[in-house]
Amino acid sequence: MLLLAAPTVSALAAEETGLPAYSRYVASVSPATYEPAKGDVSVQFVSPGGRSVAAVVKAPVTSSEYDVPPIAAGETAYDYLNNVLYDPTGAPRSQTIIKFPKGTYDFDFALNSNCTTPSDHQPKYVHWQLPSGATDLVIDGQGSTINFSDFCLGLNLPNVARVAFRNFTFAWPRLRIATVGTVVAVGGNGNNGYTYDVRIDPAHAVGLPGMVVAATSWDRAHDHWDLVNINDDVSYSGDGVTPGSSPALTCAEPPAVRAKVGCTVRNIPSYGVLFKVGEAVLLRHYNFGSAITVAGEDVTFDNVALENLIGAGFIYGQGRGLRLTHVTLGRMAGQPISATGNGSLMTAGVGGDVIIEQSSFAYQGDDAFDLNTPIVRFTPTPVNNTTPMATFTFDRSHPDQLQWPAFDVAASGDTVALFDKALRFMGVAKITSVTSPGTGNNSLLTLDRNVAADLGGAGFIAADLTSTAGARYVIRDSSFEFNRARALLVQTPFGLVSHNRFVGQTLKELYMLASQYWGEGPGAQEVIVSDNVFDGTAHGAGFYALDLLGEAADFPNDQDEVIGAGTPAAPINQNILVYRNLFTANRNTALVNLSSAKNVSFDDNAFRFLGRDGVPVTGGHPDGPGVVSVHDASNIFFTNTNRYSSLLFASSCANSALLDLANPPPAVSILIPIACGVRSTVSNLVYRAP
Repeated sequence: MLLLAAPTVSALAAEETGLPAYSRYVASVSPATYEPAKGDVSVQFVSPGGRSVAAVVKAPVTSSEYDVPPIAAGETAYDYLNNVLYDPTGAPRSQTIIKFPKGTYDFDFALNSNCTTPSDHQPKYVHWQLPSGATDLVIDGQGSTINFSDFCLGLNLPNVARVAFRNFTFAWPRLRIATVGTVVAVGGNGNNGYTYDVRIDPAHAVGLPGMVVAATSWDRAHDHWDLVNINDDVSYSGDGVTPGSSPALTCAEPPAVRAKVGCTVRNIPSYGVLFKVGEAVLLRHYNFGSAITVAGEDVTFDNVALENLIGAGFIYGQGRGLRLTHVTLGRMAGQPISATGNGSLMTAGVGGDVIIEQSSFAYQGDDAFDLNTPIVRFTPTPVNNTTPMATFTFDRSHPDQLQWPAFDVAASGDTVALFDKALRFMGVAKITSVTSPGTGNNSLLTLDRNVAADLGGAGFIAADLTSTAGARYVIRDSSFEFNRARALLVQTPFGLVSHNRFVGQTLKELYMLASQYWGEGPGAQEVIVSDNVFDGTAHGAGFYALDLLGEAADFPNDQDEVIGAGTPAAPINQNILVYRNLFTANRNTALVNLSSAKNVSFDDNAFRFLGRDGVPVTGGHPDGPGVVSVHDASNIFFTNTNRYSSLLFASSCANSALLDLANPPPAVSILIPIACGVRSTVSNLVYRAP
């Protein structure tokens, strides 16, 4: 157990007016019983609003050990790894420490075989899978490496409880997941879309995969994603495996000469993205299955390494209790990135209790961590939904009933939050029953009260604050390095982000939000951000180290950001404490963006301007918008304990990113010495000089 106490911030604990924040209705203490004698892990802290928070991940309860014999001659890795999970009677093992002899276990499924075994000729769609409902297991690889071979899930843990994996490396070593090339020609126009030609050097022109699922500007000199040309990025809808799902990677040169002259791929579509001739780009080839998929409760990964992945690292959905400790995601020798797909950890629709500590995630193709509650839109009349957000037509003749997507598991007794269509919190209801029709993919929730007539008539948004609350999370003592897009997406309550290092994200390092496009939210509340290093050097325009906002449903502007029209936007992000962090920059630009926010306090942080040699620079006052941008926010406090380089004070808002929020641009001015903002939508912004 670790008990952390944050500084007292009276403003954040002040009496609220009107309806409270939705987080008031979310459990801040885990429903799991903490039993330290059994090896359970708990992290406890006090939230900015004074709530006691306890995240718990329970340990397996074991009574025996099984030393697995060495793999037999001629035995496949599939049979060896999967058969070990059952005892001689065929029953799934439980309450057991399973210890593998250290070794390298290579799967031999042919590509595109759906992991079909030669013994029964049936596709398995997964390399290694625990029995559904497995309980109380410790599976120790003792330093073993598991090499996957086909386009299937790697390791699947379905509906498990109290399971730990230790001392393994997982990879797809025989697949090339990405290739760096050079743009040699561009075509098309902005009206009908652009195209680009890519040249791949001879050393990498042989054995290329058949498709491109994404192309992103690459910094060849530093061997990582380009941190300046961040909008030179295009993703395609396919997975790189299904024929015709993504643009073909077809070389103009015949195979016999590619090892000498290289490969030129012509006329790849880039839609609205105009690459530049001479620009290096990284071509990702796959966006397929995850290395590890988890559903269930109290799962731990300890000293586990992931390399060369064809999709995400971890996908965790449905359940509560996940701990990653001493986990690494890194590049395999000879590969430019570590993973191609949708982030190294996606946790959508879980109850909570997520702990990540002493781990490292680097060089993946998308966000490192995304914790959110699915939010569901209800409209009074049918609409053409062009977003991934689940959308239903509200039946006003049954105002106590809601259709509900099957992927978002809800249970009788759960608390459902109701928001207006701008995500302003309006109240809660309890689920009294859940019914699943015989056909279709949706459930029907019956509530203990009617949705208010005015809310139903205007349209609203709902979220389950119990089964899928995503509450109680701790991310500490870890590093997030050189990945595309964002490091952390935080969209739920009761979080601690502490003692981490962020460097090399192309868009944002810590992103606190709710998204009406992706259907994720409902917003970061009761979160402590402390003792982190946010490296904002070497970035171009559009980057933020810390960004609080509401993401728009229709992506109407470059910021993808909700901006109040007449009245301030809904304060979806509330009660956030930012203290003892180091923010660095090497130009006068906003590192912090505050919007759709209320009750945010900055204490004892350092904002430093660094020179090319990394040494702090003092003196001078270059033109710039200051280190903070702010709009649609209230009760924002910068105490006198913060420290700033004079080079990061605001002197002009002419280059502020806030000018891109609307057309015509909003009126942007210097509100406090370190910030440009939109005065009409900001209230009680307090700055106290150091």
